[in-house]
Amino acid sequence: MNAMKQALFPAILAAVLLLGATPLQAQPGGEAGQFIAQWKTSNALCRNAATPALEAIASCEQRDTYSKLLSASHYCYGPIDGAPAGWTPCGGDPAMGKPSAKALEDAALARATERFQRMGGVFVLPATINGTSTAYFIVDSGASNVQIPEELAEEMKRNGTLTEADSLGQRRFTLADGSGLQQRIVRLRSIRIGERTMENVMASVSPARSRALLGQSFLRRLSSWKIDNVRNSIEFEFTGSF
Repeated sequence: MNAMKQALFPAILAAVLLLGATPLQAQPGGEAGQFIAQWKTSNALCRNAATPALEAIASCEQRDTYSKLLSASHYCYGPIDGAPAGWTPCGGDPAMGKPSAKALEDAALARATERFQRMGGVFVLPATINGTSTAYFIVDSGASNVQIPEELAEEMKRNGTLTEADSLGQRRFTLADGSGLQQRIVRLRSIRIGERTMENVMASVSPARSRALLGQSFLRRLSSWKIDNVRNSIEFEFTGSF
């Protein structure tokens, strides 16, 4: 079974990336109504606890791609006159660089700011994984995936928040020095930083006592992120992901 999962992993990864790219190719012209419908479908699958791990990751990535497209089309996500949150035109005059008050308010609601520590020239910040486990992540935009150490994966297995249903087989990575490393790939059901949570994130399991990395499987799903060197904080923007 493990050999089969390892052989299938390239196809799994390709499926995730393809689903994430689909809106850019399949919906030319930025038709907001179709984007919103597809966003709702992807969001429902992303947040359904019964959705299989691979499909959940792909759906979340697709939803976040539609979020970026809607934001670029000057649509905002947030509560509408007391009704549940949804997508509506931001208003204002985007052509003149003047977003509406609603756009500014919704953008603020979708941001999370968290203070980090500097350790040996890298940024380290805390996060809660799968609702129960705490890890301190190095922000690493050069890492293709989020990475968690073996002991954290084992802790989550013991407390029941990481199960066989979250396993995506194994993948061989090539390191900077040209050597290879085989790592398990899993689905993290949630990563919470500050007051914001991202669901269904692909992660690799690294050897014991290694450092946790916040890589591109998390960072690429954000609308933006930036470092504030004055306040020693990092700001994430989640568009349409509440």
